[in-house]
Amino acid sequence: MALKGSLFMGPERVIFGCGVVSDTGTYVEQLGGKKVFLVAGKTTSKLEKFKEIEESLKEKNINYYLYTESDVNPTDNQIDSGCRIYKEEKCDVIIGVGGGSNLDTAKSIGIIATNPGSIRDNFTPNYVTNLYDNPNKNAIPPMILIPTTAGTGSEVGAWAVVTNTEENYKGFCGGWMCLPKIALLDPEMTVSMPAKLTASTGYDALIHALEAYYHRYKMPQTDMFALSAVKRIFNYLGRAVANGSDIEAREQMLLGAMEAGYAMNTGCALIHSSGLQLTSKFGLSHGETLAIMAGPVMRYNTMACVERMIEVAEAMGENISGLGKLDAAYKAADVMQRFAKSVGLLTMLNKNDHDPTKIPTMAKIALENDNTYGNPRIPTLVDLEGLYKEAYIDL
Repeated sequence: MALKGSLFMGPERVIFGCGVVSDTGTYVEQLGGKKVFLVAGKTTSKLEKFKEIEESLKEKNINYYLYTESDVNPTDNQIDSGCRIYKEEKCDVIIGVGGGSNLDTAKSIGIIATNPGSIRDNFTPNYVTNLYDNPNKNAIPPMILIPTTAGTGSEVGAWAVVTNTEENYKGFCGGWMCLPKIALLDPEMTVSMPAKLTASTGYDALIHALEAYYHRYKMPQTDMFALSAVKRIFNYLGRAVANGSDIEAREQMLLGAMEAGYAMNTGCALIHSSGLQLTSKFGLSHGETLAIMAGPVMRYNTMACVERMIEVAEAMGENISGLGKLDAAYKAADVMQRFAKSVGLLTMLNKNDHDPTKIPTMAKIALENDNTYGNPRIPTLVDLEGLYKEAYIDL
């Protein structure tokens, strides 16, 4: 399935390396900024490395307002409130520092800083139409994004996810008018991540790359980044989980997450849309939900993308010599599950902790999720219920 025309996008500049955040003030200066709206989580804003960002702004005599009202799942009210402060403070550049939620907060505030209404008025109905009929008509203010996790790749993407509190759902906003000017990727910013968060965010990046590689809207550029990210994350995530101070592993993971972020110009697919329901119903972390659904969904998809599954299996070190193509392709799902387990992620549900009577509701919501329609094989409601049942160890 092809789009009207493939659209691949990213920031104007990506600056990668240990210590690059110490030049943040210089980059703001280059953007013509006089006052920065600095978005960060409360924990992030207390990190020693965060002080380097503040010091670099002070050295260039650049004023800033620190906004820390950003939840793990940013809400429309927080975004609207943040934008009011941005305008009251007369800021002209936005810097987002943190994990995907903090970066999404920064982007979303940027959207309504230049477009009318609440952030709710700027949600897009779906990914494909938003590429060509973007409700965000005006470009966001100049923006710099600085990730502190190697996971979402949000620093090189144009999309943001915000919770609509009136209707209780997560909505997408963004598009090519909403890209940051600069992404600053400093591996030292990720060293403080605990092992469990490292595993969860890193696995998220891996699934971004996987789903981009077999996505209906894939293109040559996303293929290149996706397969490279799969190899890189497979080789370095375990090291980063085992030893958070392993700077080479941190560098490679941040690079892999960035590659996966570029690959996600395609959008997500069924592992994400089915996994989201496990978070909303059972409170599981995002990375764990992906680890749980990866095996069932990949096996379901294999018939539609045999060659690509073989390439994924090989990228993750599987020996497929002597196997028929279908047997070799199914190795991808097996190794993806084993890898999740090796870094400490939950890979199966159980009846005691995860009520199986919720399966019909989860399947219905997942079927309506836009990500499902980027999947190489479009499921029926019965298919989705079967995938959820397959994810249980005791059903």
